[in-house]
Amino acid sequence: MENAKICRLAEDILGSITDDLNETTYRPLGGKLSIAWSDKTIYGAFASSPGESDKPPQHCITFYYEFVIQVWRDAEYICEFLRGIPKESVYDKLYDVWGDRVKLPSCFSKNDHVKNMFVAAITWVYFHELAHLMQEHGIIRAEFGLTGDKAKKTTDIHDCEVSQEKLIDGREALVSHVTELAADFEATFFYVTELMRHLINPDFATEQERPEVFSGLLYLMVCGISLVFFRFHGNKPFLPTAAVEGSHPNPLPRLQFLIPQIFEQLDLEIFRANGGYSLDRRQLVLLCSKAAFSATLYWSVTNTDNHVFDSRFMLKGIFSDVATLQYLQPIVKIWDEILPRIKEVRRFGVDAGLMDFTETARSRISDLITWGSGPEANAPAVAPSPRDTATS
Repeated sequence: MENAKICRLAEDILGSITDDLNETTYRPLGGKLSIAWSDKTIYGAFASSPGESDKPPQHCITFYYEFVIQVWRDAEYICEFLRGIPKESVYDKLYDVWGDRVKLPSCFSKNDHVKNMFVAAITWVYFHELAHLMQEHGIIRAEFGLTGDKAKKTTDIHDCEVSQEKLIDGREALVSHVTELAADFEATFFYVTELMRHLINPDFATEQERPEVFSGLLYLMVCGISLVFFRFHGNKPFLPTAAVEGSHPNPLPRLQFLIPQIFEQLDLEIFRANGGYSLDRRQLVLLCSKAAFSATLYWSVTNTDNHVFDSRFMLKGIFSDVATLQYLQPIVKIWDEILPRIKEVRRFGVDAGLMDFTETARSRISDLITWGSGPEANAPAVAPSPRDTATS
């Protein structure tokens, strides 16, 4: 597809979502949500708010055309790559772990594979920016993260590759990180809920078609979102670190946190009953992890220096990684500190959209001991990955 057509498609999709949100949510509050577009060559998006929680919300989400074009190209390239894996090759046999070697859902055409990945990716990023606005993270960062001369409202929340050049540390970095994770969480909750609402529309899929279509959409959704985070991450393997620095968490741990949230939410009986799918928890985990693996395989083979599969890009268990657990310790504490204020400034949304650390997760994080004879004292620092750390 030509770049101009990709941009028009993105404008139509996100414009329609914006119109719906204005009709159902912003107008009843006396406010307005706008979407804007930029020609700057930047991979990302950002959210803008005047930071006035006592007035009707006047919010804006800005997308860069460069971002949506690259998302479409990545979706095209991964589909070509997966379809081009030779049968009985080493990469083909890697899929035996998931019980079959099907790499793209058969219920969709080649064009729909690309389009569904694209729609999932840009919609999730849109909801991430919306979550920043819903929770007024500009206000939160000003009130909790900045001190002295820096203590002023930050009206724009940027999510793009250049944000990594903003070298901040200490409390400012900590508050920035936790608001990014909170926006990821609310975006994922929002997206999965909307996915189910879309799926149960009889004009989209019949009751008989729904189980297969659901599995296909979920697979392509995880592929699309994973590609966004790999693009943010770059071509070097992730090195686990407990340090909270810079404006954003590392992209791969963010992906590792949100994928379990997807299958945790879909494992709830209310979603399963309304969605018409029969996948149990194990099957949901396998489907999501298989999609993430496809993105990992594609990315490491096509975008790294050696152009071979690199297992260091693989997502593993969060609770098994010492560095990630250490990273989460201050994250949990600062989240508990700012959550009451977020509830005060948040004008709409359900409680399930707010990031929540389960008691099991809290115990595992707080009980970490890396010195003396503690259980993690001699544990190797390996790359982290999905297991339920923040779930609704």
